[in-house]
Amino acid sequence: MEDIRKVNSMQLYYLWKNLAIGLLCIGATIAMTKMLPYYMAPAVALFFSGVLYTILWNNSTSGQSSCMIVVQTIFFSLLGYTFVSVLLVLVYVFGLWDVPHEIIFFNEPYMPALILMPVSFLVVLYVIFFKNTLPVCRQCIARYGRARERGYFGLISSKETDLQLKNMAVLFAVLSAITWWYYMHVYVNINQNGRDWYVFVWIVILAIILDELYFMTRYYNLYLDLQEHNEIITPEELRDITARTYLRYYVICGEYIYMNPDSFDRLNQKGGVLDTPFITKRTVNGVPTSEARKIVEDMTGQKEGELRFFFGRHLHGVDKHSLLRYFYFLDGDISMYGDMGMPGKWMHFDEVKKIYSETPLSIAYNALNDLSRVSTIILTERIFDEEGNRKNRIKSYKGGTLRLADIRNSRLNFQDDKWLRIADFNSDVKFFRLKKFARGIFGKQPVGR
Repeated sequence: MEDIRKVNSMQLYYLWKNLAIGLLCIGATIAMTKMLPYYMAPAVALFFSGVLYTILWNNSTSGQSSCMIVVQTIFFSLLGYTFVSVLLVLVYVFGLWDVPHEIIFFNEPYMPALILMPVSFLVVLYVIFFKNTLPVCRQCIARYGRARERGYFGLISSKETDLQLKNMAVLFAVLSAITWWYYMHVYVNINQNGRDWYVFVWIVILAIILDELYFMTRYYNLYLDLQEHNEIITPEELRDITARTYLRYYVICGEYIYMNPDSFDRLNQKGGVLDTPFITKRTVNGVPTSEARKIVEDMTGQKEGELRFFFGRHLHGVDKHSLLRYFYFLDGDISMYGDMGMPGKWMHFDEVKKIYSETPLSIAYNALNDLSRVSTIILTERIFDEEGNRKNRIKSYKGGTLRLADIRNSRLNFQDDKWLRIADFNSDVKFFRLKKFARGIFGKQPVGR
């Protein structure tokens, strides 16, 4: 499994590029509004919204595996800024409220930073708390799986995206505080001078440029660190790379599963964790079921077991590499099988669940993800129907206890993310029916489809 920690160098570049383009659109909106007639402000914001939408559309159709959450966040920020600025003009025109002239784009001077910075801060704050509800996140999860399923870059991308969002929240909050404090305590609306424009325009642009330079330096240093540890794969290497299929087997007998409590987790670079010892790879693109069965029979020395496909994914950013998971069920008692010829021991599933609940970091990353996936799918199907409504009206009902026999007897398709989507969006969610109605209006398919 030595290649599973490889990171596509272009992914790091796109991680910075998407942030840089998004922040550049914010800065360009401020600069262009200053250069053009003020009444063009909504058109400028909509133009850069269109630029970001085009990037989002190209990403979704090209299959490029880069995180677009920052692009979509700033896209919504510009749309929100346009909506608020137009709304303020309507309020001003109808005399509903005494609106400051500097935030009405029909007046001169017009200070877009007074609206754009607070709106952007609120949008980023919303995304931080409700990130997985964004369309771009749902599309990415449907295509590549959740962060846990995307290998090492999934860990990096999730961590860095959170950092970028928090950084933008601080950036926009500070700029909002500076511009509004200056407007309320220093600015004189009789005569505008160079200092006024420095605060309302150039401080914003300079802060954005410095932020982009910081992240450029950060990702370059991260690239050097990964390269030093031989964890970078370049586009040239990707073109010449050999297809590989990694296989993970979970060997189960009754309510016992064979696990190695002293495994080494390649993704987290951590030893002494719980994982299945039945892991191997083949230098081919995909493995037929007959060969997958022969592999586990040779590894376990047991030829009478029942092989069941669990699920599989391409490694994020390395499409020629895939990771497949299987269950291998054995009949009888664990005393019939001994040590299986592999390091590890038979563990009762209750013990594994206790470790999962109390000390999840002591479980290997892939095993933790696999256990989470199978338990979420089975328990969600027990609680909810395909429309997301509770089968049992008792809200305290959590689906009961998960047993290994439930996995063996289940006929659910664990490859399908349907029940994972229902786990995220169901009748236990606040305003479920209203949100479901809104999804229908916008032509979105039911969450279970």
